[in-house]
Order: sequence, then C-alpha cells, then structure tokens
Amino acid sequence: MSKALEQRYRKLSDTEHVLLRPGMYVGSIVHKTEEVYLPIGDKFLLKEITYNPGFLKIFDEIISNSVDEHKRNPKLTWVDVNIKEDVFSIKDNGGIPVEMHKEHKEYIPEMIFSNLKAGSNFDDTEERTVVGTYGVGSTLTNIFSKEFTISTCDGKKKFIQTYNDNMDKRTKPKITKGKLKYTEISFLPDYERFGMKGVDKDTLLMIKKRLSDIAASTPSLNIRLNGEKIKYKSFREYASKYTDPIFFEKSENWDIGIGHSEKGYQAISFVNSVETKDGGSHVNYIYWQVVSWLRAAIKRKYRVDVKPSEISNHLFLFVNCTIINPSFSSQTKEKLITESKAFGSEHKLTDRTIRQVFNSEVVQSLLDWVERKKMADERAKLRKLNKNLHKTKILKLIDAKKRGDRSKCTLAIFEGDSASSAFRRYRDPQYQGAFPLRGKFVNVREMSDAKVVQNKEVQCLMAAIGLKIGHEPEDLRYGKILLYTDADVDGNSIAALLINFLGKYWPELFEQGIICKVETPLMVAKQGKKTLEFYSEEEYKEWESKEKSLSKWNIEYKKGLAALEDEEYKGIIRLPRTFILTKDNNFIQTLKVWFASDSEPRKKKILGVSTEENIKVSDKSLF
Repeated sequence: MSKALEQRYRKLSDTEHVLLRPGMYVGSIVHKTEEVYLPIGDKFLLKEITYNPGFLKIFDEIISNSVDEHKRNPKLTWVDVNIKEDVFSIKDNGGIPVEMHKEHKEYIPEMIFSNLKAGSNFDDTEERTVVGTYGVGSTLTNIFSKEFTISTCDGKKKFIQTYNDNMDKRTKPKITKGKLKYTEISFLPDYERFGMKGVDKDTLLMIKKRLSDIAASTPSLNIRLNGEKIKYKSFREYASKYTDPIFFEKSENWDIGIGHSEKGYQAISFVNSVETKDGGSHVNYIYWQVVSWLRAAIKRKYRVDVKPSEISNHLFLFVNCTIINPSFSSQTKEKLITESKAFGSEHKLTDRTIRQVFNSEVVQSLLDWVERKKMADERAKLRKLNKNLHKTKILKLIDAKKRGDRSKCTLAIFEGDSASSAFRRYRDPQYQGAFPLRGKFVNVREMSDAKVVQNKEVQCLMAAIGLKIGHEPEDLRYGKILLYTDADVDGNSIAALLINFLGKYWPELFEQGIICKVETPLMVAKQGKKTLEFYSEEEYKEWESKEKSLSKWNIEYKKGLAALEDEEYKGIIRLPRTFILTKDNNFIQTLKVWFASDSEPRKKKILGVSTEENIKVSDKSLF
C-alpha cells in the first residue's frame, strides 16, 4: 500500500519537472508541418516545412536575451549567431556583471543561466520594454542541452563556466581579467529529447526567419548568421517582402503596414521584437481601426454592408510595437493579452493611410468577391427554376449529330429562319448546328430570373446549348457559340442582346473563349470572276477612294444574311471569319450601361465615344 502511494505521489525538482513536462515551458516538442513565410531569395514566401516548436524556443530564449539587453543598453550593437556541427553559439558585444551576488553567494552569470525564476525583470514598478518576465528562459536552454557554456566579460573580469547533461553537472566558474565586453552562449542541444538528429534545412530556415524578424523589428541591432549579414533599413522594407504595395505609417512606438492578401486574413506582428504568431490585443487594436473605417466608407460609396470578417479576408496587416510591461498568454509569448489602455502609448491610424487602402486592391478585391458571392447566391436560388429544363422541346433547332464528346461542335445562332435557310446545304452535319431566333431577343438585364426562364426563346436557347441559370457552364452541348447576325444596326443590336443574356448569367463563357462573332460581308464588289468582300463601310470607302475604274465593278449591298449568294453563304458557313468576344474588368458594368433602364450612364457613354462604336457590338474593344 505504501509503495503504491509513493509511486502515485511524487515530488520533482525544477529540472525534472521541466524535462517531464516540456510543454509548460517551451511549448510542444512534437514536430509540426505547416505553411510558413520564410526568407527565400529577396522575398518572404509561403513554404511547407516541418519543424519542432520547442526546439526553436530554446534557441529563441538565448537570442531574446541579446535583444532585451540591446533595448536596455544601446551600446550593445551586434549579435553573431553561428551553428557549426550542430553546436550553437550566440555572441554579442554586451557583458554581464561578473560579481558575486551577496545574498545568494553565486556569480550573477551562473545565477541567471542555471536557476529557474532568476533574472533582472522582476521589478514590476519599472516600465519594461523587454519580453523576459518569468525568469525561466535561458535556464530552459541549459536544461535542454547536453553541454552549455557561458562566457562573458563586463570590461574588467571575464567569466567562463560549462554545464553538462541537462544542467546536472557544472564546472567551477573560471574568473580572469578582461577588458572587451561580450557575452557568448554556446550550447549543444539534447536533440534526442526533440526527436531530432541535428539541425536540418527546415530548422535552419526557421532560425533565419527569426533573425530576419529581429533585424526588421529592431533595425538598430546588427545581426549575422554564420557570417551572413541580415539587415533591413526599416520595418516597411521588411513588410514589402511579403506583399506589395504596403500602405505604411509610423509613430514612436508603432510601425503599421497594411496590404492586400489573396489568402484570407493574415497578420505578421511583433511585441518588443518578439513575434506574436497568434496576434493578440495589439493586432486587434489596429485591426478594428482599419475595418471600422473601411466598412463605413464602403457602405457610403457602394451601398454595400459588408461584415468585418468579409473585409479582413482581404487584409494583410503588419504590426511592430513597443508595449510597456507586456503580458502574454504563455511562456511561449505567442499572444499578447495586455489591455490596450495599458499599452503605454497609442496609435490612431490617419485618414490618409486608410484612404490609400480604400482605393487599393484590398477594397477592389472585396467588391469583386461581393459580386461573385451575389451571383453564387442568385444561382443557388435559380437552380430550382431549372429542374424541368431538360424536358424542353427545342423548337427549330438544327442539331449537330455528333455523339459523345461535342467540344468541337459549333452552334450558329441566326436571325430568323430565312437567314439559316441554306445552312443545312453547306454545314458539316456531325459538327455544325444552328439555332434560328424568332425576332429580337429579350433584354434580360432587369428582368426577374423567374420571368427570364419562363421566356420560351430563352428556354429553347438554354436547352440547345446545355446551359442552366444558376449552374456553372459545364458539359455544354457545343464547344463554340457563333453569332451570325446581319452586318447592320439591327444585327448588332440582336448580337448585343445575346451577349447581355449570356454575360449576365455565365460570364465564364467569355473568359473561356466560347462566344464568337462571325463577320459577314456588308458590301460585295464583283468584276468577272473576281470578288471583293467588305465588312464595314470604312473598309469599302477606303477601297472606293483608291479604285480608278469603279464603273467596271458591280457593287452589291448585302442588307442581311439572306441576301448572300450561294458561294458567299457557303464561305461564312464552312470557313467563317470570326473573332472571340472576351471580357475585361469593366465587362459587367458595360452591359449595365447599355441595357439597364437608367439612361443617364448610356447618354454619357454615347457622348464620350463615336456613334459607330456605340452601336457596333462586333467592335472587340467594347467587351
């Protein structure tokens, strides 16, 4: 009974507790695989790597000592990090007092590197801008090392001492005279405790990232890694390595950068030169200033009420700040929990900076997303309206006969039966189909979706192509849609109405190059066996002005496709002259201008461009 109780209840030394419960002190010692921004070339790029968080923490505890000392003593100006044969050396030009502590009868260097809860940051009446607050950091590195050596000089005396076997053994301190101030900590980590054999490439990249973070957040401190200088002129330069452009502003204790994110909300943040991977109150402080301003401005200008989370999905924030007496959620210091009123300073973003963000890709990408979401929501509602579309009897369709893969099939859309009368005679029945319109196509721009799908012409055209409102354009019955409309104002108007219909519900068709306009001759000049075709009045007039024997030519005006002679018609069916209608960034807005009920934007457009450009849908520049 006694033995069972002794096994159940144990009393551990501080060192035993650290080694048995490392998660409480250095975080997880289980390898982690994730995408991390790393310094690769001249940029910070996302790369999937595998590393051990706890191992990186024991390195960070030592380098953080140098950074903290630099904040207390600006004469400490450089830190050299060297990794050779898996042994770490961190050296700076600041010295630790080599004096015997009168109360504890221990040299100061020995006391702070070999005792948990020992250090110089326990006076909470002081305003501290260093991050070491618990007094356990550097000692943890000693505990997790096979060998750990302290070498320091305060300008008068030099101190050297070595620890072995997880701080279980130590040599007597060696005290000699010295004049040059420095501190060098060398240690051989106990790799087995971290499931490691040594420093691999991924771990080295993470160490370089940490040193890059320090160099950016503390530009007055010179950093070298294995002889390579790591330097940034400013935090702005560092942030621009992640995304560009960066909208930046700075005050005494704050560096703020705002950029566009294509991967959802992202934030890179530092408190007193330590990266806060999980953000915290300092990031929230800036985040809400940005989001509140943008949300109100978007609602005023665009009449769209977006949620904060919808704005943040397009934001990349960079925050580097100095906080007085910072408090963190844990020893790993990944999240700041200090309340904003206790920061010791404040930073109010200027209207100028946030206006720059408002006029940038950040808001434009948000508006594009809102438009896509609106379309997706509309499509979801419309799916119910398409259920019986497959039962539609397609009136007057001249269908291609190809079975299976129909991606090489083309559907010609004509103005009425007369225009398609000779189509059967010249087409390739396997690959060419035709759909004759019955009069002018409907303007769907401001019609309700329910009313659109009730239109018989719309139903037949959708069924012929294989389209459904509210569905992505997939598994279409035709790989190309060819618009065969007359080369006049009415013909261009009909083509425009078709583009308006397809562009409203399936703009992807224009991105995929599926919609084509067939150019048909407007004028034909004949002289014996010689035939010239002109596709615009300008083209004809240019020829007419140069032709000296005009009277010898027979000039015919082709009012419509039905006026074409057999050979001419054969040409536009078997070898059509086409161009692909594509969409630019103003595609949707352009359609709204021309087909919405509000005529004012249309009047302005008409006054701004030539008449022919307005009416001629076949002009590629319009779409």
